[in-house]
Amino acid sequence: MAPRLDPLPALRPLPDAKYVFVVGAIPRNFGGRTASILHKCRLLKELGGVDSVIVTLNYSSEVDDIAADLRRRGLLVDGVEIVNLHDYFDEQSVGVADPVEHPVDEPGMPWIRDPDQEVYRYYDALGVYRLYQRFDHAGRLIVRDWFNENRGRTRRDEFNDNGTVRRTTYMDLHHNKPRQEIFYRADGTPYMNKWLRVDPVSRTSSVERITMLDERGAPYEVLNSNVELIQSYLDRLIGDDHTFLTVESRRSDGETLTYVRPNVKHVYVLHNPHIAPPFDDLSAVRPSYRPMLDTRDRHGAVVFLTNAQRADAEVVYGEQANFAVIPHPVAPVPQVPFEDRDPNLVVMLARLDSQKRIPHAIAAFGHVVKVLPQARLEIYGQGPEAEALQQLIDEQGLRDNVTLAGYTKDPAGVYERASCSLLTSRFEGFGLVLLESLSHGCPVVSYDVKYGPADIVADGVNGFLVGSAMQQQMARRVVELLTDENLRRRLSENAARPRREFSEESFVARWSELFHTLDDQGWGDTASA
Repeated sequence: MAPRLDPLPALRPLPDAKYVFVVGAIPRNFGGRTASILHKCRLLKELGGVDSVIVTLNYSSEVDDIAADLRRRGLLVDGVEIVNLHDYFDEQSVGVADPVEHPVDEPGMPWIRDPDQEVYRYYDALGVYRLYQRFDHAGRLIVRDWFNENRGRTRRDEFNDNGTVRRTTYMDLHHNKPRQEIFYRADGTPYMNKWLRVDPVSRTSSVERITMLDERGAPYEVLNSNVELIQSYLDRLIGDDHTFLTVESRRSDGETLTYVRPNVKHVYVLHNPHIAPPFDDLSAVRPSYRPMLDTRDRHGAVVFLTNAQRADAEVVYGEQANFAVIPHPVAPVPQVPFEDRDPNLVVMLARLDSQKRIPHAIAAFGHVVKVLPQARLEIYGQGPEAEALQQLIDEQGLRDNVTLAGYTKDPAGVYERASCSLLTSRFEGFGLVLLESLSHGCPVVSYDVKYGPADIVADGVNGFLVGSAMQQQMARRVVELLTDENLRRRLSENAARPRREFSEESFVARWSELFHTLDDQGWGDTASA
C-alpha cells in the first residue's frame, strides 16, 4: 500500500503563542539534527514571524560561547535564543563575582598545546600528566580537569565567561563518571548539589539526590530526579503562556512526556527510524521510541520526516490524525560552473560512527580505485571510529585515495568541488546530507535504506540508489559517473533543480498548518497567549 500523502497547505502567519524547542544539547561540532533545528527556527522567524527558544536540558558551560559562534556564522538569527535550565539560577544572583584571570601558564607545570585547538596538557616535575585545560575563542578558560598518577580524572571545573567556577564535578575513580556535582550562581554562591550513582555494569550515572541551596549555601529543598528539576524549570520558562513544546530528542522524552500543563501542546519530532535493525519487522519498535509512541493519543502531534516512516508506524498503530509529515527544507543556492568540479573527487559528510558504515564507503572505493587510480574520496566528519577508519585505509593501501578530512564548517564548499557524494548509512531519519548535496548540484550515490534516500534521490535522474551493503554495486555506479562526463553533467543539472516539496516556504507552511490545527483544538486553560 502506498503511503498516504498530505496536501501542501498555503503559507499563513503562525498562531500567537510561545514556541519552545527541546533538545539535550547543541554541540559545537554538530550534525544533521542540530542543523535542522537551527534552520527550522530561522525559517519560523523569517517566514513565519515568530520568535522561538531552544531549550537545552543537559548542563553545559559552553552554551553562550556556542551561541555566539552560531550567530557569527549566521546560523542563529535574532529572535531565536538558546537557553539552558541552569541559566535560570544565574538570573537569581544578587551580583556577579569578581573576574578571575586564568593564564595558560601554571607554576611548575610545563605544557603542550594541541595543534588545532586551544587545548593544553600539563605535566608535573616528575613528568606525570596532571592537568588539562581548554580555552575558548577569546582566550577564556572553559574547562579544567585534574588527574591522579593513574591518569584517573579526579575533578572537573567549568567556568563562566568572567573566569569564575560554574560547576565542579568530583569523579568516580574507577569508572571516570560523576559522583558529586556542585553548581554555582554568577555571584559565586552554590545553588545545587547533585549526588549520582554509577552502575558498575553499564557504567552510566543516574541521579540519586538533588539538594537545592539558598544564597547562603544552606539546603532548602531535596529533589529525587532530574525530571523534577527540569519540569520546574519549564514552568518558570513557560509560565501561563500558550506554548507549543516541540521535543526534538528521544533522550528528552523522559522529562517531557509527564510534563502535562493545560497551556502546553506537545509535538514530538522523529529524527531517526523508530524500528530496530534490521528494519524488516515493523512491530519491533525501538525501546527509546516506545514510551512516546505508546502515549501518542496524549500528544498534540507526532512529526515524521518522510511519508514512508509514517506509513510504517501506522501499520502498527493504525492511522492517526495527529501523525504529520514535514520533511526538511533546502534553500536554492547559486550553482558553480560544472567545469569547476573535480572529475575525480567523491565526498562524504557523516559522523564517524557505526550508523554511517564508513567502512563500506572505504571498501567500495577500493573497487573504484582499481579501475580509476586517480579517483579520490574525502570523508568529512568526526567520531569515535576515526582511528579505526584510518587504520582500515592504511591496511587497504588507500592512503593516497581516501582522506579523513575532519569536521567542516563549509559543507557547501565541499559539495561544490565534488562530482558526487556517498551515503552508506545503516539507517537515517531523513538523510539531510542528501538534500544538501543535491541542492549544490552534487549527485548522490546512496544505499536505499530507511528512511529518506528513496524520497530524495530519483535513481538515474539526480543520482543513484543501490541496495543496502552492496559495495560493488556502489563502486560500479561511482565509476560510471566519474567516467561519463555527459552523465555527470545531466545528473548535476537535475540535482540542482528546486523541488517544491522541499522548499523553505512549503516547510513553514506545513509547520504553520500543524500549529494552527493544534491551536484550533482549543487549550485547557483560559489564559491568553
